[in-house]
Amino acid sequence: GDGGDWEAAYDESGAMYYMNNATGESAWELPEGGAAGAAEDHGGGQMVLHTVQLKGKRAAEWKKVLEECFSMPEPVSQLHADTGKRVVFPNIEPVSPLVRVNVLEAQSPLRHKITVALGDKEDEANAYWQPVVSFYVFACEMPCTLPYTIELRREPFGTRLRQRKKPNPRDMTEWEQFDPVKGFFAYPEPMPGAAPYFINWTSGPDRYMVSNVDKPDLGWMLCYRFHGYATTKYHVLECSEPTVCYRVVKGERMVLEEGWRCLFAFYAFDEMIPGTTRYYVQEQFEPHQRIRVGQEPTYFHGWQDYATFCAFDVPMPGASRFSVHFLTQSPETRTAVAEQSRIYFGDAWEPWQQKCNFYAYAAPTMLFD
Repeated sequence: GDGGDWEAAYDESGAMYYMNNATGESAWELPEGGAAGAAEDHGGGQMVLHTVQLKGKRAAEWKKVLEECFSMPEPVSQLHADTGKRVVFPNIEPVSPLVRVNVLEAQSPLRHKITVALGDKEDEANAYWQPVVSFYVFACEMPCTLPYTIELRREPFGTRLRQRKKPNPRDMTEWEQFDPVKGFFAYPEPMPGAAPYFINWTSGPDRYMVSNVDKPDLGWMLCYRFHGYATTKYHVLECSEPTVCYRVVKGERMVLEEGWRCLFAFYAFDEMIPGTTRYYVQEQFEPHQRIRVGQEPTYFHGWQDYATFCAFDVPMPGASRFSVHFLTQSPETRTAVAEQSRIYFGDAWEPWQQKCNFYAYAAPTMLFD
């Protein structure tokens, strides 16, 4: 087959083989004239990075490497956070911190688990409780907000989100309160930058579902809605071959790919809320895979849109400081190279240069596809 069509792949045991996409052929050894691997030379010294999704034994080994590399940046100091929140909410005292709410889903029967993420890994998604949606709301009362309480049923385990003033009269289950009580404050009506979330209920047994769609599924009844700040998780990955480069992977899950180490992850807002700026993540693959991060996109030199996110301009309670760095010189030779960016949680060092800072919420865990 065509030598350029061969790609490295892994079987269920983790053994590597080569697959020809054009012919469907496979081989344990790379055929003569074939091209595959982590990088291919496309002439003129341009190295284009290729990645392979890992499976089986090799995937388990690489997962351990990632777990050793992954870190959770420290939040800003209380002093800096107090200063920042007075900038974002200048006429409110006291200012409540924002907290992330995770909506997780399990099957048999279909039900949701609603958690307030305060550092316990049991409140994060895992292989059993799959992620559905996440959003930020207030830990304490703020103007125009109402309280919402999370209650539990132990068998089958599930949670419901109850408005204190509007219990569901058709719900016959004896729900329990957590000890200590769990809940949050959210807007009952639309607010700038906030997204609507809908609480749906069904019986047999009584179950609740959180949805961002206003029409419930067949057999479910819409109870009420509230509004929170939609958020998305972003993983920051680094690879050192054929040269040091970075990627940003959007979403709750990340794919295991040989050579790509996840340094950290963070949650940022989908829409602008008070005190935030929108950032654009762009990517391209020549002469190697690289990203550009900035407050304005560019479409010169082949840059393509990948994602946008919104983050605070000033320190906020629970948030961490992240820096955008850019590079125009080779770390090894100090000669001019294709420009690239990275997101990091420390100051830049040569030849990397500081571009800007933003404040977002560090993610405590990774979840693999």
